[in-house]
Amino acid sequence: MKESSIHHADIAIIGSGFGGSLLALVLARRGQSVVLIDRAAHPRFAIGESSTPIADMILADLAARYDLPRLSPLAQYGSWCRTYPELKRGRKRGFSYFRHELGRPFQPATDHTNELLVAASGDNERCDTHWYRADVDRFFAREAERAGVMLLEQTAIECCELSEEWKLSLQPRQKPMMTIQTGFLVDATGSGDFGRQWLATEDVSETLLTHSQAIYSHFDHVVPWRDILESSGSLLYDHPFACDDAALHHLFDEGWMWQLRFDHGVVSAGFSFNRKVAPQLSANPAESWSIWLQKYPSIAAQFERAKRVDPPGKIFVSGRLQRKASRAVGRRWAALPHAFGFVDALHSTGIAWNLSGVERLAEILCESPDDTIRMKRLANYERQLQRELAMIDNLVDLCYETLPRFRLFVLAVMAYFTATVTYESRRIQSQTTSFMCADDEPLCACLDQVSRLLREMLHHPESEFDRAEVRIRRLIEPYNTAGLCRPEAMNMYQHTAAR
Repeated sequence: MKESSIHHADIAIIGSGFGGSLLALVLARRGQSVVLIDRAAHPRFAIGESSTPIADMILADLAARYDLPRLSPLAQYGSWCRTYPELKRGRKRGFSYFRHELGRPFQPATDHTNELLVAASGDNERCDTHWYRADVDRFFAREAERAGVMLLEQTAIECCELSEEWKLSLQPRQKPMMTIQTGFLVDATGSGDFGRQWLATEDVSETLLTHSQAIYSHFDHVVPWRDILESSGSLLYDHPFACDDAALHHLFDEGWMWQLRFDHGVVSAGFSFNRKVAPQLSANPAESWSIWLQKYPSIAAQFERAKRVDPPGKIFVSGRLQRKASRAVGRRWAALPHAFGFVDALHSTGIAWNLSGVERLAEILCESPDDTIRMKRLANYERQLQRELAMIDNLVDLCYETLPRFRLFVLAVMAYFTATVTYESRRIQSQTTSFMCADDEPLCACLDQVSRLLREMLHHPESEFDRAEVRIRRLIEPYNTAGLCRPEAMNMYQHTAAR
């Protein structure tokens, strides 16, 4: 079929998830002509649904800086519900963790030695949100269209070449081929395939520490975990928030299970396994799901009447979750964080990190018309992404390694919150540009010390954990504005976010 049309654009963005669509929207608001290309169409199933205080801060700042008032309500749960009740979402007050023993019903300890709840907000009005991605991604894509972005869905890229500018040969579904000529390309995809095929990047995932695999879907009729706790005689009076209004983590030796509850009754749920120690999954996803549920009776009770919902209508099994590309920028192209690399759903860094990339790339592309200056700024952006991915990888792998010993796991989680709360505080004061302060050498050195100590303690008796906890509390003291690692808290943290 012959090419029937040629279109020119300042910037072409590949991938219309929330990151690509938001970047397109921002650039269009600054007068750039943008084409947004996706091989699929909205709405579509996606995971990576849990927002955080950092994500909300960045989204609010983007809305204010680029005059996007329609996005501002999405930065807090209360304003989202009032402004866009049709956009499905869930309430997220914080993070909750529950340690399970193989084959035994969960029995909460009176001193919370098998529980951890960390509040990220003070109330339901200002709290974070679980993003029902089918709705939210479509909303961002349509907002980009409203701003004048050319959105090409169900469009395959047949060829992508760079000479003086990029030339993309596209095949929209059931339409004539078309050509896009553009001066700059952004990879906003989520698999790394586009970069390897067209941008000459290499897969260097083997350099990452974390090695995990997931099995997941969406379900309804999942019994709230709070109901299971109450039926077991648990006293919940000192929980800082309802444990289901959270990124809920069920923990066991080989991995963990996430549960994200949306207001319309659907629950995003999945097991994520440490492939260094977990047995291989069955070739049948439904069978694997059932096998792992039955290992932990209290979780199985939650899913006794649960049904998969459509979308997606099936259970997915991933390969290795970790991805890393050899490059994040090149001549006349750059990648958003999620296209450059990914570690794991643990700690809910995905949405926030990708939004931080949108923020930085938007500034570079809007304010650096000179190619030489732009490339210098892009090179710095790439260095930041490298350091940020390494920090996330170290903190996540540390948590996987400490899963068999819950007290050490709690301390590993405290290391993560040390980084996030420090970033939140400095962002409020406009003192940082790198995600989670990954460019702060003293902070990184502190977290490395914590990591080495906890990995060493894995081989020591529990009688030595008190000493390790005291040492970690001293190490993080210069950054610990949220009262982390306090023995008197008994693993129940009322509020940690800086805002």
